[in-house]
Parts: sequence; C-alpha cells; structure tokens
Amino acid sequence: MYRNNYLIFTFLLVISFTSFAQKDILKPTFLDSAQAIQSAPLSISNLTIPETDFKLYNPRNRGINKIVPGKGLPKYKDPAIQLQKGMLPSKAPSVSFDAVRSRSTPTDPTGVAGRNHYLNAWNSAFSIYDKQGNLLLGPTSLASIGGEFEGETLGDPIVVYDQFADRYLISEFSDSPEGILIAISKGPDPVNDGWYTYRFSTNGSFPDYPKISVWSDGYYLTSNKDQFSPEQSQVIYVYERDKMLEGETAQVVSFPLPGIQTNGFYSPAGFNAMGDLMPPPGNVPIIYLQDDAWSGVFQDHLKIWLVNVDWQETLNSTIEESQELGAAEGVSPFRATFDGGNFSNLAQPGDNNNDIDALQATMMYMTQYRRFSDHNSAVLNFVVDVEASSAKHAGIRWYELRQNTDGEPWYVYQEGTYAPDKSDRFSGSIGIDDFGNIGLGFTIVDDSPETPVFPSIRYTGRYANDELGIMTLEEQEIVTGESPDPSERYGDYAHLTVDPTDGISFWHNAEYFDGIYRKNRVAKFQIASDLSKDIGVTEIIKPIDATLGDIESITVKVRNFSAMPLSEFELGYRVDGGTINFEDFNTTIAVNDTEEVTFNNKVDLSEIGKNYELEVFSNIAEDQNRKNDTLKKVVRNLPPKDVGITSIDAPTSSQNFDTNEQVTVTLENFGGRIQSQIPIWYQIGNNNKVQEVFNGNLAVGRDTIYTFQQQVDLSYEGRYEIRSGTALPEDFDAENDTTQTSIASLNCIPVGSDCSLKDGLSYFEFADILNENIPCGKGYNDYINYIAYLDRAQSSYMVVVKTTFNAQEDEEQFSLWIDFNDNGEFDDNERLITSEPLLNPNQAYSFDITLPENAPLGQHLMRVRAGDVTYDGDLNNPCEVMEYGTTHDYSVNIVDSNLNIEDFILNEAELKVLNGKDGIHKVVLETTFDKPLRITVHNVLGQLMLENKISNTNGTGYVYDLDMSYAAKGVYLVRVGTRKVGKVKRFIVK
Repeated sequence: MYRNNYLIFTFLLVISFTSFAQKDILKPTFLDSAQAIQSAPLSISNLTIPETDFKLYNPRNRGINKIVPGKGLPKYKDPAIQLQKGMLPSKAPSVSFDAVRSRSTPTDPTGVAGRNHYLNAWNSAFSIYDKQGNLLLGPTSLASIGGEFEGETLGDPIVVYDQFADRYLISEFSDSPEGILIAISKGPDPVNDGWYTYRFSTNGSFPDYPKISVWSDGYYLTSNKDQFSPEQSQVIYVYERDKMLEGETAQVVSFPLPGIQTNGFYSPAGFNAMGDLMPPPGNVPIIYLQDDAWSGVFQDHLKIWLVNVDWQETLNSTIEESQELGAAEGVSPFRATFDGGNFSNLAQPGDNNNDIDALQATMMYMTQYRRFSDHNSAVLNFVVDVEASSAKHAGIRWYELRQNTDGEPWYVYQEGTYAPDKSDRFSGSIGIDDFGNIGLGFTIVDDSPETPVFPSIRYTGRYANDELGIMTLEEQEIVTGESPDPSERYGDYAHLTVDPTDGISFWHNAEYFDGIYRKNRVAKFQIASDLSKDIGVTEIIKPIDATLGDIESITVKVRNFSAMPLSEFELGYRVDGGTINFEDFNTTIAVNDTEEVTFNNKVDLSEIGKNYELEVFSNIAEDQNRKNDTLKKVVRNLPPKDVGITSIDAPTSSQNFDTNEQVTVTLENFGGRIQSQIPIWYQIGNNNKVQEVFNGNLAVGRDTIYTFQQQVDLSYEGRYEIRSGTALPEDFDAENDTTQTSIASLNCIPVGSDCSLKDGLSYFEFADILNENIPCGKGYNDYINYIAYLDRAQSSYMVVVKTTFNAQEDEEQFSLWIDFNDNGEFDDNERLITSEPLLNPNQAYSFDITLPENAPLGQHLMRVRAGDVTYDGDLNNPCEVMEYGTTHDYSVNIVDSNLNIEDFILNEAELKVLNGKDGIHKVVLETTFDKPLRITVHNVLGQLMLENKISNTNGTGYVYDLDMSYAAKGVYLVRVGTRKVGKVKRFIVK
C-alpha cells in the first residue's frame, strides 16, 4: 500500500512539473467595480497645506528572499557595459525648477507634461505648473482633490497623462478598504475642469509599489503584492478606461503572473502607450526581469506576459506567459541584486552617512511604448551591479525592444549598461521621442574622496541611428546635490515623459537633497534639434590606435543636427596643430542622420609609440550652432607586438580548496596587430612556472579570459602569491606583461553572519590600510590585497574602527589577529586585540597594537571580527559564524628598520623554492650577503623537520638541495637566515 501511494505521488509530481513547464493561460483572480464620485474644480481657497514634518512613507515590503549565494552570471564584468561617456554635444535643460521641498521620506517623485500643464506629485501632495515652470496651483495635499480622496494621505502617488484622451490621472493608496484611489480629470485642464474619483479595492492586501500605464483598452496597474503567491494572487489590475473617462461606474479585472520567479521584493511594469498613434486593444505586454541569481531562474532573461481583457464578459479575460528573452534573443547576463537583497546599497560621501537603496529588482518607471511607421518600440531600464567583486558598482541596464507589426513577438533591438566610470548610477527613467531618439534621466552618487558627488540628477541619451547599445550624448547636469540623503530610503522611482505638443522634449523629475530636506527637480531637455542649419563632426572613425604607416586615411562621421536635409559643406583636418587642410563635399545628409566621409588626402602617422593629435572641422554656410563643428582625437601608433596579463581572476581566497584548482587570467592585446600563439605562464609562490600557449586570435585593444589547462594544488591552508604573465617574442613593453595577486587557502571563512542591521565593521584603518564604507555582504569580505606595512622597530601601532550599529543596549565588540606563523590559522596567542567594546554608531574607536619583539618579518594574514556577542557565535573563535557581525581578512608586511646594513641586505633578499624531480627542491636565496646562514624546515604544525648550515659559495647567493622525497604530502615552511633576520617561504610536497 505504501509503495502504491509513493507511485501515485511521483506520478502527480511529474504531471505538476510538466504543466509548470508549459506556458500558462490564466483567468482573472478578482473582479470588482467602483462608482465615480465627482469633485469640483480645484479652488485656492479650499487647498490643504501638505504636512511639513518628517514622515516615513510605506516602508518597503519584502517577502521571502530567494537569492542563492554564488549563483548566477556574469562572474566578471557586465558584458553590455559602456565604459566611456558619450561625446556628442548635449544641451542644458531649457526649463529647470524645484517642484518639491519636503521631509517626506521618500518623496517618490512623479510628474507628467500635458499640452498646457505640468502635473507634479509626491508623498502625499501635488502641484500644477504651466509649461514654463510657473506655479499655477499648490502645493496641496492629495486630499484637496476631494471626492474619494477627501481625508486620504497615504501617499505613493502616481500621475499619468493619457495623451489619446488629453486627460490627467492621479492615484494614491486607500486605507478603507485597502486599495487604490484614482482621480481622472474631466477635461484637459487639471486646475479648472474638476475630477472623477474612484475607490478600487485590491481584495484585502496592500498594493505596494504601484505603477500605472496607459493602453487603449484600460489603465494597467502593476504592484509588489502577494509576494508569497504572485503566480496565483492578484498582482496586475486593469481599470475600465472608457467608463472612467466618462465618469461612469468602471470595472476592474485582476490577474496573477504565471511562471514568475522573484527575490522577494519585485516590481513588474506595463507598457505605457504614448505618441499620436494609439495601440489596438488587447495583447497588452507586462514585463519583468528574471535574475539567474534567484532560485528557480536558470538564465538571465526578460519575461513578457500578454493581457487580454473582455469588458463585456470579464471572466473571459486572460493573462498568458508570452515570451522569455534570454541569451539566444540578445539579453546579456546581468546582476540585478545588491547586498543579498537588502535596501542599503550605495555609499555616499562622508563618514557617517547611510548607504542609499539602489532600487534593485525593479523595472523602473516608465516602460514607454511608441508606434512608428514600420515598427513598434518599447524602452525600459533597471539597475545592475556591473562588478563581480564585493565592491558594488551600480549601472543602468537599458533596452529598446521592437515589434515589427502588431501581434508579432517582441525582440531585443538594442541593449546597453550605462556605467561609464566609477560613479554609481541608478534610479533611471527612460523615454523615446517621435524620431526614435532615446533620453535617459538618472541619479548619480560617488563616495570617493577624489571626486565626491552627493546624489545628483543628470541625463544622457542617443540618436536613433547611432551605434546600437551606446548612450552617445555627453552627460548633462540637471541639478547638483547639495548634501547626502539623510536616510537609506530613496525615491522609489523617478519619472521621465515626452512632451505631447512637440514629441521631442523630455521632462524628467527626480529627487535630491538639501540638508534635512528632500527636493524634486523637474527639467525639460531635448535631443532632436529645431534648428534649420546645424552640421557637425561627431566621430573620427579612422585612424584608430594601431600600428600605423605614412599613408593613413582619415574617415569621420558627420551628423545633420538640423530639421532639414543639408548638403554642400566642407571639412578640414590638421595633425598636431599644423596647417588646416579643407576639402569640399556635396553629400546630402537627411534630417537627424549621419554620413561617413573620407578625406582624399592621406597623413603620415608612422612613428612607433608616438601620440598624434587629430583635429577635424566642419563648415557650412549660416551654421546656427558652431559648438559641434570641431572634434579632437589622440591616436597612438602602437607597436606591432605588445600583450600582457591584466588580472588574475581565479582562484580567489576561499576554504576547502582541493588539489585541482583552476587558474584563470585576463589577457589583453596592447599592440597594434592581431596576435595569436601567445606564450603565457603562471607561478605559485616560488614554484616552477606553468607555461602554456594561447592559440586563439586576440584583436587590437581587446581582452579575453584564459583558463590554464594545468591546475594547481591549493589544498593546504595558508597564503599563496600568484604571478602570471606573457612571454611573447619581441614584445614592446615588458612592464605590462605581468601581474600578481595574493590569495589565502583558509582553514575557515565564516560566511553567513547577518550584518543587515549594521552589526560589524563599517570602517577599518590601520597603517597603510584605509577601508571606508565597507559593504555588508554575507558577513565576510576578503581584503588580503590591502597591505599594512609595519616596522618592528616601532612596535606600537593604532587601529581605528567604526560600526554603524547602536550597541548601547547590546554588546558589540571587536577582535584582531595576525597569523605570525603563516599556517593559515589564527591562534589565541596571535590575537592582539580581544573583545574591545564598540558602543556608539559611527564613532571612531582607536586601539593600540604592540608587535612582538620577535614578530617574523615578511607578509602575514590579519583577521578582524566585530559583532554582537549577546547572540550565537563566539567572537574570539575566528572560525565560528556569528549570528550578527562581520569578519574581514587583510595582510601585513613586517620589516625592521633597526637592522644593521648586513641584516638589511639579508632582509631585502629574495627566497625561492624550485620544484625538481624525484622530490628534490632547490632552495635559492639571491643576495650579496656572504656569512653562513641557517636553513630550517617546519611543517604546518610547527614541528622542526630539518636544521642545517648553508653558505654563499659563489658570492651571488645561497643554494641548498632539499630532499623531501620521503616527506609526507603537505605544506612546509623553509627559512633561511640568521637567528635575528630571515626569509620564509611556503612550499608544497606533492
């Protein structure tokens, strides 16, 4: 009987998994309707002043976290990253004004331009401006709308302009019942025409993080709702647009999202129709990202559902899984999760500031849809972490999807990741104008001491026919932030829309800070030109950095920035500030188009290694904008052969290494010709080099990842020095051939502590090490390439640490070890700081460290730990996971300035251990020191295996043939020196 039940259960599982693999078509999960309550035109005498005191609005709602640590691609840099800022000239905003000054946290800025007004809203108020930025009404509480809005100030407003009906829409949360309030203007004048107001239920659960979009058959709302059951519950709401425009009783239909996977918090988006051409009813796309770092997602992709509503028989309405756009469809891997999913991510300038919420796992508002004569386009964006390391780097992944005709599948026309420098960029909002030009507004922040940037608002963009995947316009400042965000909460969205009157002006609305106040800046900018004559050089295509000769061609890209076709212009060039050579061209360039043009004359760029400055000029009669007429470029004549290793990507510090670990490096071609058959090598410590050959073709200026076939044994605990390089014959520059790194094979890496409540260290300073704004991660960070240089003669050093946790009622403490015996373990007698209290958040605590008089010279590992000792986990057990806290590993290099000249010479010597045949290891100490030395060998348990004398036989160094053929496999330490000064190396017996 038991066996039969098991077979039935297995059969049901097979049926369940089979149906799950199919694309589901589901019916509505909730139907309802609401009557309209009319409100009078807005009256200045009846306005309610918004709240001015600090108020936290609608804390972010998170369900179960489904992130799988270590899972997901990319493992290295974002493959779609744009590494340089655009160079095409951009214009400062033509209209720019502060629309909000509030202490609402966050303000959640939202705003739209209609034909004659700009409607702006925030938590929980709104105001109305004319198109020049003059205030017409407000600021006033959302309750001032009246009708169903009377007395309601829960906030999270969304404002929408329905271009096809010339109406405005405002929404906010409702309290009784839980749901959404929607007001739609009775006409095109939001000040004087009055409003229809509706109260729609969301069936007993809170519709967190709502976004609203316009389609011909309804207003579509997406939400972060029912996180434990988004595949069965109400997530997407569709409101009966035609009835609402007439102020009649309107229906609402709600759907789940079949087949969705989330990381807890999630935020899909509907396509928002804009432009002059309305989409046909039905097949309304809903889109969301799916990150392969999440449980149940096996490749990064964009998932699209289609909604079809039957307003006559609402039970016949459907939602279906339609498409998954993954790698095969042109979606590059992305990392859309920060800090394990918590909401404190991006560092700000200053010591005591909160990290800002990066707004991860979110389709940013809005996803804009526009119809063109030969295709339909949709543009969208979300934030990604562009680096694989623990140091976060936020960039904006953006897409233009296209559909050739209505009803056909969507495809990726272009994608890009906008992260052109080390600053963090997030909170993007994107739009597409009548010409297909794309505008992207965003927030930038940078905590680096050299170039600090408080949260500030900028924009970039691209022309329709530019190189795909690149934001080609130079970044333009909208407003520079004056101070840090006083909270980790940041506006849950920014809002960019396109002006319906001209189809080319972008209006962007986002949040920045002035002391305790949050401000919303509204700015109008455009990419398309309205000039009648404007031509300019936008790119010097050729020559490029390469091995160049004495008859090189110059090819440039010329753009018509004006609103009419242009021809009969002249172009000029000069090299290194010499004479300008002009040539006439009669090519006709269409509006907003580009043309590649090659000069007839050739130039001599043949000097190897020289940088040549090229300058190109455009000239046309009556040019109305001379700012884009000149372009400069420096071109380098590269040596034919020049390659090198730029990074060692694997292995990285870990525990549980085995005997067959892969070594992976990045190989780059710095030279001017394609290279192949490149000899490359790696070396672990002083062991023999492993030499192989890269057989592929490596193009000029490109890099590639190479994994060596010969693997390495790292199964023994301790520190390893890894070097890697190239050995290309006739290589031009040997200095860029090699690189090195340090890793540790540790007996323990206590990953898993919870530091999301700010436990542990946020700041560590010791000698040469300064590590600020330390990310939480999973409670452990590897910083062993941070090295503190310590002089044993000084003996005493100060360490400075900070925590951001308020430990007044708990026991936050700090300890520190240095692994003096280099065995990869941190013993009690190597602990130099023990359980020092850290009471106040963001306060600097300093402690003295005294080095032992006999502290071994050279490099050693250092471990620091901090956490709340009132909970599980022993702070002073360096391997035990604390429930709340952090563990970090660094390195120290100990020297001794009191050494005499002979000792100094000995200390500067280099010790090598070379693997030979049959267990013979050759120990070599290269130095001019000429007195007899001692050689000792210890195992990792500290047992002395050998002691002997060694002499400098030829005046250039010491050589000792060390027979380890009978020794057990494992890690050993060899030391050569006097009793006072010596060099120590780790080697492996296999």
